Amino acid sequence: MTHAHAPTDELLVAYLDGELEPEQHRLIADQIQTDPDLAARLEALHCADMPFKAAFDSVLNQAPNERLQAMLKTLPSAPTATFSRRRFLAVAASFTVAGVVADRLFMNWPHAESGQGWRASVAEYMALYTPQTLEHLSSDPASHRAQLNAVGAQLGLPLSPESVSLPGAEFRRAQILDYDSVLIGQLTYLDPRHGPLALCITASKKGAQPVATEQRRGMNVVYWSNPSHGFMLIGRNPFEDLQIMASSVEKTLVS
Repeated sequence: MTHAHAPTDELLVAYLDGELEPEQHRLIADQIQTDPDLAARLEALHCADMPFKAAFDSVLNQAPNERLQAMLKTLPSAPTATFSRRRFLAVAASFTVAGVVADRLFMNWPHAESGQGWRASVAEYMALYTPQTLEHLSSDPASHRAQLNAVGAQLGLPLSPESVSLPGAEFRRAQILDYDSVLIGQLTYLDPRHGPLALCITASKKGAQPVATEQRRGMNVVYWSNPSHGFMLIGRNPFEDLQIMASSVEKTLVS
């Protein structure tokens, strides 16, 4: 059985990197000896065998570390130490798991991808998502309904599990993001074939626009708008699958 106060993944990474005080290092070492689940987590985080590694390699090869360092230094309590590759992965994963607070930090950093707008900002951090990012999120239907009610209320668009169901994908979380003081509802899903994907919704004054497609950060994007809201689907699913999902959303979400 896992200890009630098991260390976080980030703390385990610091343990692996030898960055803990001797007493803290000893305490975690003792827990590892008596907690098989904790030992398994530590093994999973070990450099060569990390479950994040394969999915994040293409992102890391595009060298986001310098940009993340610059971003973090703008925050009041920003850490100043240089990230190791493993520490970068752990922090990125913890940010996405942490939810709205971390996502607000990502979205408030100005003009990701040279000012290409909110779709670019979403793609920036969606590229960091892995199945492991989402697997520990609550699957409680009541929790999901409450999240959707809260997000829908802020967007002026009634949302329910039925109205945002996507073919072949499991709903995992709904939350509000903030991009340049514009609220964006992010609905996250897990597709067993293609991994994480997201449906993003924001109020729009541009009127109805037909479905269009693009690629960002190695992911496929389908976006459109009705008279009051803009929509974006992003994931590693083929465009054909995303367009089928977009059609489903258009039919069930009526503002």
